[in-house]
Amino acid sequence: MTTAEGAKKIIAEVSNHDLDQLVRTGSFTVQVEESVRGHIHQELTSWLFFRKLAADCTRSNISLHGFARLWERSAAECLADFKWLEKYLVSRGGRSKPTAVEATTFEWPDNPIEPVGPCKEALLVEKNLLEDLQRLCSLADKAGDIALTDAIQSRFIRKETRHVKSLADLLRQVVRVSKQPGVGLYHLDRELRESDGIIPWDRANDSCEQHDDTEEV
Repeated sequence: MTTAEGAKKIIAEVSNHDLDQLVRTGSFTVQVEESVRGHIHQELTSWLFFRKLAADCTRSNISLHGFARLWERSAAECLADFKWLEKYLVSRGGRSKPTAVEATTFEWPDNPIEPVGPCKEALLVEKNLLEDLQRLCSLADKAGDIALTDAIQSRFIRKETRHVKSLADLLRQVVRVSKQPGVGLYHLDRELRESDGIIPWDRANDSCEQHDDTEEV
């Protein structure tokens, strides 16, 4: 076989090969790939839910613009996480297969303006994201996919744990101010406006932001 014929054979072998299969590791199983796509779908569903909350809060009949900014931030993070995870999926040799996103039917009550229900629902949505990530992480561990486990833990787990705790704290504050409707909710919304939608105590719930109180005064 001449050098030219050998080169043509190698080119033909590679060109006819599914290179995605060469990219995939044995631990990135079909089940793991499907689970990653399942979480991608959940991120998109959560994005739509938070977008709806933000739109409701900007209505003149509700006018809670601090809360609206908070939900806008939550929605933006879900969308960013979806994009990151989709790109990661493809980089592992997987395929993006979008599925229909269910429209949320949840409405922010406006007569009267009642924030406890929506904030509780937001907490549950965030908690579901965290639990699905933990499920995905456990599946990756079982498959021996260290790369996916590391990606989930470093990119998602810590921040989602913090978000769940911060939203639980917010729910408690909302319950407190709702015992006397009106002024308390206004002040809480103003606090969120001043922080541009960032929950003021969010950093306090970050385990890496704790202060060392053991030093001598």
